[in-house]
Formats: sequence, C-alpha cells, structure tokens
Amino acid sequence: MKIQTSVRVENTLYDEARTVFSKFGLSFGDAVNIFLAKVAMEKAIPFDLSLPSKELEKRINNLEGNKNTQVYNSANELFEDLGI
Repeated sequence: MKIQTSVRVENTLYDEARTVFSKFGLSFGDAVNIFLAKVAMEKAIPFDLSLPSKELEKRINNLEGNKNTQVYNSANELFEDLGI
C-alpha cells in the first residue's frame, strides 16, 4: 500500500534538487522514496549530521558580532601580518 504525504520545501531548493534528480531520470517522488528506503535499511540518516564544535561556535559568534576579527584586502596583506 502507498500513502500520499506533503511537505513544505523552499522553492529554490526544490527547483535545484529537481534539476539534479532529472539528470538521473528520477522524479522528486522517486528521490524521496530512495531516501526513505536508505533510512529504513540503515536505521539512520544516510549522511553525516553534526553540530558545530565549541570553537566553531565561538568563531561564528565573533563573525556575527564583528568582534575579534581582522579583514584583509589581499592574501599578501594577510601573509605580511603573519610575518610570512
């Protein structure tokens, strides 16, 4: 038996994904079924999922808050500042 379901997805993601699926000769529904079959077989999400490390979170917060950051106009400027 098959069931019908609906999901809300961003238009851009949907369009880009459909383009990729079509290159494989797959419909959106085919691709979703492949994903679900893989999840069922592996009893896991079939790709790595992880949370950012504490260090990465700190760096992201610094960038978002524009603190403890230095912007360079060129690689040479960065190398000069590093003494390279």
